Amino acid sequence: MEGIKHQISKLINKSNNILVAAPENINGDALGSALALRSALEKMGKSAQLIVPKEIPHKFQFLPKTNSLSYETFLEREFVLSIKNEEDHINNLYYEKKDDLLHIYLGAKKKIEEKDFIIKPHHPFDLVVAINSRDFANLGKAFEHYPELFFDTPVINIDNHSENENFGEINLVDITSSSVSEIIMELIDFMDRNLLDKEIATLILSGLIDATGNFQSAKTTPRTFNNAAILINRGGDQQQIVRYFYKSKSLEFLRLWGRILHKLSCDENNKLVWGKIEQKDFEETTTSPECLPQALEEIKMAFPEMITTFLVWQSVPTLPTGQAGGRQATLDNKISGAVYSLNQEILQNLVFKLNGFIKNNNLLFNIKMPSLIEAEEAILNLIKEEL
Repeated sequence: MEGIKHQISKLINKSNNILVAAPENINGDALGSALALRSALEKMGKSAQLIVPKEIPHKFQFLPKTNSLSYETFLEREFVLSIKNEEDHINNLYYEKKDDLLHIYLGAKKKIEEKDFIIKPHHPFDLVVAINSRDFANLGKAFEHYPELFFDTPVINIDNHSENENFGEINLVDITSSSVSEIIMELIDFMDRNLLDKEIATLILSGLIDATGNFQSAKTTPRTFNNAAILINRGGDQQQIVRYFYKSKSLEFLRLWGRILHKLSCDENNKLVWGKIEQKDFEETTTSPECLPQALEEIKMAFPEMITTFLVWQSVPTLPTGQAGGRQATLDNKISGAVYSLNQEILQNLVFKLNGFIKNNNLLFNIKMPSLIEAEEAILNLIKEEL
């Protein structure tokens, strides 16, 4: 890995405008490490821009500089119109907007033909660093909207997943690492030990804590603890991170969490845990389905040995307005659900079966089922088919 780090350091040193790209379905590991790398690049005197999704999970919003992130700035494309100008014969240029068109007027000493014009996309970047993405498609809309940027510009690919496709000119893929944050920390320290200040240490530590479930997951190694100790020694604020990640919970959420825990089921052989939340659970705890991503995080923390987790809940009241009880009254119930799995192949296969989508590493879906119990059984059977 030292040789690869040396190549990366050399390429970064000769670059000036660097784009750090994070996956569209971002998690704390990707966000913390990407923010840390951007800050380190800026300390090195580089112009660095980071693109992330519009929506950052709420628990990460306390991190420094998250309010400066936006897709919109990146998606404002630039194009260059080049015109052959031999002997400097173009001596005048102006434009006007009219009838939804931009008219460009040129004053020239000789005839200008269509073949003298070239228009092509323009971007300021001379290097792209992709964080925590197994392939270009994992970058989502950034790649879809601007593919030529990633093909025309040198790419450094940094990841810790075995399914990574090594799509960069330089690939720093360490599957023995607990997190991408750990890789970024070691890279920054390799380039210049003085870069790792309090802010950067806190950003990396947040990613490390999120990736390892506060050092409780099976991915945690002695190397992880050693790096965490270095980060804390450099000023990483572990207490602040833990407070925002795990202790900042409302009384209403705790009431809902208690009900979820009471209803959870567990299949230890398949390392699977799941539960269902009825509409009355939301109503009686004055909460909403917006609390459920946090509940999934709590389940991951409480059951670190489990590989797959899912929750299903009612999106609408059980009985449509004006109807009395009975099976027929529930046929149009919309059931929502979320699935998390350490096995990405399971999620990818379920996307098609449930017509869902992946956001923040959770598969989200909506289905119509007669009852919540039947929905729970259906999803359980689908997941077991994938195991």
